[in-house]
Amino acid sequence: ETVDEFEGTTTVEAAKAFIERAFGIGDVISEPDAAAARGRATVRHVTPYLFVTKEVIYSESTLLHGLEKADKARDIIAAMPYFLRATDEASAIDERRLRQLQRALEKEEAKARSRAAAETALKQRATNLLTEAHRIGLAKSPSLDAPEATLLAELKTIGETPLQANTYPDEGELGALNRRRREILAEVSALRRHLQATRTALREATGFQGAVLRQRDKLMLAEHLHLDGIAEVCPVCEAPSERGREAARALRTTLTKVRAESVAVERVRPRLVEHDRALEEEIGQLNIELRRIDDQIQTWLRQSEETRRLADLGQLRAHLLGRISFFLEASVDEPRQATRDLSVLRAEIAELEARVDKEAKEIKLRRAEARISQFASEAFVALPTVAPCIGSELDFSSRQPEVTVIEEESGAVLRLPDVGSDQNYLAIHIALSFALQRYFQTVNAPVPGLLVLDQISRPYFPTSGEDEDEAEISGDEEDEDVQAMRKHIDFLFSETARRKGLQVLLIEHAYFADDPRYVNATRERWTRASGQALIPLNWPARGDE
Repeated sequence: ETVDEFEGTTTVEAAKAFIERAFGIGDVISEPDAAAARGRATVRHVTPYLFVTKEVIYSESTLLHGLEKADKARDIIAAMPYFLRATDEASAIDERRLRQLQRALEKEEAKARSRAAAETALKQRATNLLTEAHRIGLAKSPSLDAPEATLLAELKTIGETPLQANTYPDEGELGALNRRRREILAEVSALRRHLQATRTALREATGFQGAVLRQRDKLMLAEHLHLDGIAEVCPVCEAPSERGREAARALRTTLTKVRAESVAVERVRPRLVEHDRALEEEIGQLNIELRRIDDQIQTWLRQSEETRRLADLGQLRAHLLGRISFFLEASVDEPRQATRDLSVLRAEIAELEARVDKEAKEIKLRRAEARISQFASEAFVALPTVAPCIGSELDFSSRQPEVTVIEEESGAVLRLPDVGSDQNYLAIHIALSFALQRYFQTVNAPVPGLLVLDQISRPYFPTSGEDEDEAEISGDEEDEDVQAMRKHIDFLFSETARRKGLQVLLIEHAYFADDPRYVNATRERWTRASGQALIPLNWPARGDE
């Protein structure tokens, strides 16, 4: 259909929904609440697999179109398992909802902890007043686990109690408090020694890990020496000698030992970190109890001083009742934060966790990544590359996502920044794009069989800018760059011929006039001589231009 044959106008959302139905995206009926449907795959998430733009085609940091923008990358990565057929749309929405609820639960629990900390001071003052009231016989001993509202209610009851003579503070209580204080200090001292020992072990483990990693990096050079091929003769006099092989065996033994030590450190270090955190929490709890004991001791001493200062116990009680009355009046003005029942939130999280099968998804993702890596490696071999990528394999991961290069002979693992050549980056992006398309066709994913490539000649002719005219290539003596370009063109034609339903749209400055396939496949030539362009020159410009 042409543009003129489309019927009427529509909204952006309706047009997107129409395109998604045409592509086969989505297996969940759309909900009227747009916020409830967040997390579902949309037509916007297909574009990374269709467009290899100028920002991506030979980039060392951006693997797919759209990942260079942080606000888009998160949704693209979240929707990738759906297009890889590792999950369906309903599960993807459940996973997103589960992550949202887990974050909400973390925030609510943090608020609850903050509320508890804010209420501690008020609760502590109320407990101190009740303790004083207990010592002079106005109330029973306060419970440490009683909520704030209960303590305030007890204080209010005391404030309404008529004065009656009773006993003075018990001397035995001060001794018990001091004994408990000494016990807490001893426990804190022991825990601090354990904490210091744990942190010393952590520092030593970290330093040892760094030393092991440096040793391993140095010993990794031995993999490039082909130790299995050491001859039994001296390389100088050619006399029989086992020293070379003995040295090789020693190197291999050392490398194995260093690797084992590195694994041991990685296994032990998290346990030390967890033990360190547990010790800090235990010390914190003991410090809280110590402050409470100190407050009670100070209260006892202050009350004893007040008892001696006041003429009789009746005056002491009257003085305490006045303090309680003042405290209750002041506490009325303090804001109260309503506590939220988190049981419903936890129940919904548990229900979603039961519906989301993460293990099955991980298995399917690993299988998809393995097949895409195989397809990409097969394509990578057919494309022009330079060292260290000649004959190498590609390993694809959807988690980041990222691609690593595995060297052919040494098996060394290279990240994209280590590849170090625009020609290699171009080959990696082309191989990955065709591998993804091949996989999508295999699993019948809702991704159109279309690749739009923007100037594969960029690494070979970097001086050609956006305003440069078409560069015609025909039959002259060719340098390595032109020959590499021809390999890319041969790859495009061979892949489109091999993959039924795959279409490649190439936007290119270079024009191979001596290649009949290229000439016949060219649909538009936007040159200065033709006066034509991708965006027609006679189109009206916006008013702000």
